[in-house]
Amino acid sequence: MKTLNQKLLFSMLLAAAKDIRASVPQLNDLDGQTGDGDHGTTMMRVSQCIENTLKNSSGQDWQKTIDDMGWAIMSQDGGSAGMLIGNLFCGLATGLVEPELTPKQTAAAFRHGLDKLAYFSGAKLGDKTMLDALTPAIEAMEQLALDSEDIAALFLSAAKASQSGAEKTKAMKPARGRAKNMGEKAIGFVDPGATSMSILFNSFSNHINATNKEECYG
Repeated sequence: MKTLNQKLLFSMLLAAAKDIRASVPQLNDLDGQTGDGDHGTTMMRVSQCIENTLKNSSGQDWQKTIDDMGWAIMSQDGGSAGMLIGNLFCGLATGLVEPELTPKQTAAAFRHGLDKLAYFSGAKLGDKTMLDALTPAIEAMEQLALDSEDIAALFLSAAKASQSGAEKTKAMKPARGRAKNMGEKAIGFVDPGATSMSILFNSFSNHINATNKEECYG
């Protein structure tokens, strides 16, 4: 599989929405250790926005659909996490410039999403936020895209990097959000936002691999 297109991206997002819903209790439990305990609930709303936007897209181009998705997520009651994830999708939409994206174009599109999220977040690597999983995921995509024409490999690298990044937040002292108030007491707990980004990219990768197998074996 050498390109990313609308059909594949939309099916990836629907698969991710399903996995996010299944992870709501886990995400709320994680957030309860350092925050308000509602990050899973926020992500549930994100998954609903994904599903509703795709259901009502009426065949419009994917750039418009993903931008609408971002605005829908930002419009729901999801606090700062919802606002940031909404900006992630709005940024991603600006990179959907062709009906079919090569691995390099795909990585560039996700870079647009990361940059937009980071701009509004104000956070940086090591602050114990979703950026600690999202940034290495996008960087892994960009690096692999230099030599690979395989979309599945691209998202597998992103999934592994996001999971590693999320796990590293356990050793971090938070510098943003409510967890910041806990200071060093938050060390030892994985950041829920980073975990949700890891779930997102792992879902993308798993879905693409499953799609590849279906195409190979019917």
